Amino acid sequence: MDFENIQKIIKDMEAEISAFGEYEEELEPYQSVAEFNANIDALKDKIQKDGDETVFFKNVFNTQDYYENISSYLSQIQVSIEQKIKKSGVSPQANYNLQQSLKLVTETIDLLVIEYGNLVKNDKKNFFSQNGTRRNKIRLTLSNLVELKKKIENIIYRDSKIVSNVLLKEFKTLYTFFANCIKVAKSRQDELLLVEVAGISDRLMSMIYPVFRNKSLSVSELIYYYLFFELRELKASAIGNRLA
Repeated sequence: MDFENIQKIIKDMEAEISAFGEYEEELEPYQSVAEFNANIDALKDKIQKDGDETVFFKNVFNTQDYYENISSYLSQIQVSIEQKIKKSGVSPQANYNLQQSLKLVTETIDLLVIEYGNLVKNDKKNFFSQNGTRRNKIRLTLSNLVELKKKIENIIYRDSKIVSNVLLKEFKTLYTFFANCIKVAKSRQDELLLVEVAGISDRLMSMIYPVFRNKSLSVSELIYYYLFFELRELKASAIGNRLA
């Protein structure tokens, strides 16, 4: 294990996350669970009663060039959401980079823990410790990595709540469009379009998921579970429960 390189990576990551600053105010959910559930239940009832896609959707999107029309608008939706997320103070690309950094840090911690355990076992076989210096380096590196991991997790956690609130504000429009897309794709047996809708749902879910780092959310924060669940249901509707 190259400890000098690891320390350099830690230093670079520390400099990167310092640019995010400190968050002082606690972020409250955009709406309550009761309000969200009431809205989504009414929306589902309307979509079910309509049967096929809405007249507007049929006239504008479900034409001869339906795939190009829908795919183009799906891309516009993603761009629009990303812009609103950025205006709220979160960079989707920076968020993705942080999640990749967190993955790297976590994997490095796991490897160092295994190596440390192996060194301890080897030293127990010998009367004199032969790996004391290396074990000390690992302990120091682990301490720095654990502290870095906590900082990254805090930033991602805060970002995920901001993203969740943006999606809560846009969810009625998102849900209606995605549901109509799925109806059209299934009626035309277009698996590519179903996969595209599922993919977008998955990307949105990945940005919400870090908010669940606390296994026991406050009552007001349970709204994020419901938001995540509805996105997962949309994905399951597109590609099936087994793949969702």
